[in-house]
Amino acid sequence: MNMKYYIIALVVSTFTMIAQADEKVKQDTVGNNFSIDIIAGGKIGGAAPLSLPKEIRKINKYTPAVPFLLGVRANYQIDQKWGVILGLTFEGKGMNADATVKGYKTTFNANDDPNENMRGYYTGDITTKVHNLYLSVPVLATYKLSEKWNVQAGPYIAFAVKRKFFGEATNGYMRSEVPTGEKLIVDEAAYDFSKSVRNIDVGASLGTSYNINKKLFALAQFDYGFNNIMKTGFESISFGMHNIFMNVGIGYKL
Repeated sequence: MNMKYYIIALVVSTFTMIAQADEKVKQDTVGNNFSIDIIAGGKIGGAAPLSLPKEIRKINKYTPAVPFLLGVRANYQIDQKWGVILGLTFEGKGMNADATVKGYKTTFNANDDPNENMRGYYTGDITTKVHNLYLSVPVLATYKLSEKWNVQAGPYIAFAVKRKFFGEATNGYMRSEVPTGEKLIVDEAAYDFSKSVRNIDVGASLGTSYNINKKLFALAQFDYGFNNIMKTGFESISFGMHNIFMNVGIGYKL
């Protein structure tokens, strides 16, 4: 489906939620405990293993990619301290990274025929570009520390609406199939694992917010994806990669 249809669907869903929430506030006797926020911000992080694998000898360059979030959140205050948030967020989770690797298990796309791809253990320079877009649904418990500060934590589920995972290798060589296989010189070779990225990302969020005034607030939130972003059975990278991001933004209380 074309990306513009996803964006249109997000906008329609957002305004539908707001309209329904406003109606609930008017009708519900607990309306004073119910509110809607709009949030927007940026992020830094990437698709990464839990620790730096021995195959990656040096990170030469890193930049965030599609580092944005835009969402709507419904808040319900249970009592003076505790509350719950249900959200819908359109966000990018990506990075551009250049690294020097040794014995890095991977596959290069030699041509359009998968049977002709180069597989093995690569040594040299490699770039990785991850540009994934998600619709995320967080469910967070909130605790009010003071009139200004509160903390939030809980799970999220994210649905990929665009999956891009690709890159290239330069100035290196590959040992074919096994670490001691035939040595193949690699001046330049591309790879594209986009179709192997999972459609669903499940994880947890931990964050805090600060009320600037009655309407505006600042927020910071750490997101960690529990599952490998690549599908089960994917073998072109020997280690798991997780969505790990720090989000910073601003919100407006409707």
